[in-house]
Amino acid sequence: MKLKKCKNINCGIMFTPERPMQTTHDYLCAIEYSKQLQAKKQDSEKRKAKKEFNENDRTVLLKLAQTVFNKYIRLRDKDLPCVSCGKQVKEGMAHASHFKPAGNYSQLRFDEYNVHKSCSKCNVFLSGNLDAYRIRIVERIGQEQLDRLDLPNSTKLWTVDELKEIIELYKRKIKELSV
Repeated sequence: MKLKKCKNINCGIMFTPERPMQTTHDYLCAIEYSKQLQAKKQDSEKRKAKKEFNENDRTVLLKLAQTVFNKYIRLRDKDLPCVSCGKQVKEGMAHASHFKPAGNYSQLRFDEYNVHKSCSKCNVFLSGNLDAYRIRIVERIGQEQLDRLDLPNSTKLWTVDELKEIIELYKRKIKELSV
C-alpha cells in the first residue's frame, strides 16, 4: 500500500496503512481524530440550527409564512369539501391547494383566492385535479377573480419585511377564526 498522511490534524505523520480503510497511524491518533470529527459535526449542527432560527433569513421566513398561511386556509375552509372533487376531508387530512402553483406563480403564493382546502388525493396524486378545481373555484370566488388568477405570470421575490408581515397577518387571522 502507498503512504498516507495521518488524519489527526495534530499529527500528520506519513505512514503505511496495515488495513485498507486505516486513516491514522496508531490508536491514540484514532481516538483524537474521532474527537475532532465529533467536534466538527457538532459545529456543523450548531451552524445549521443557527441558520434555521435566523429571523432575517428569507428562506426560513418563506417556509414559515407558507406554513402559517396554509394553516389559515385549512381553518378558513374547515367546513367546506375538497375544492376539486367535492368530497368531505377528514380533520387533519386537508391540504391547502394552490390553483396556480406557488412555484410557478410566486405572486399568487399568498393570494387567498388562489388557495383552497383540498384532499390529499386531488392535491398530491392528481396534481391538484385542476379541471375539477376550475369548475368549483368559480362557485367559490366568482368568474372575475378566476380571470384575475389567469392573467399572465409575473415573478415576485418576497422580501424579509413582507414575509414577516404575512406571518403576523395570518397568525392574527388564525387567532380570530379560532375564537
